[in-house]
Amino acid sequence: MSYNRRKVMAAYSRRGVRVVREGAGHTVLEAPDGRRTAVPRHNELARGTVRAITEQLGLDWQSVKKEL
Repeated sequence: MSYNRRKVMAAYSRRGVRVVREGAGHTVLEAPDGRRTAVPRHNELARGTVRAITEQLGLDWQSVKKEL
C-alpha cells in the first residue's frame, strides 16, 4: 500500500510541520519540537516509509493514517 505524497505533506502541515529546504531528491521537514527528517520526492510513498517519517517527527501514526 502506498500514500500520495501531497496528502502526506498536507497532514504533516496541519500538525505544525514545516519545510526547511527542498533538494533534488528529498524535502527536509522540521517538527514543532525541532526534530528533522527527510521525505523522498516521489509521487507515491510506501506505507512503511510514511510511518517511519511520522515517528521520526514525533507525530501520532494513527491520527496521520486516518487522514490519508
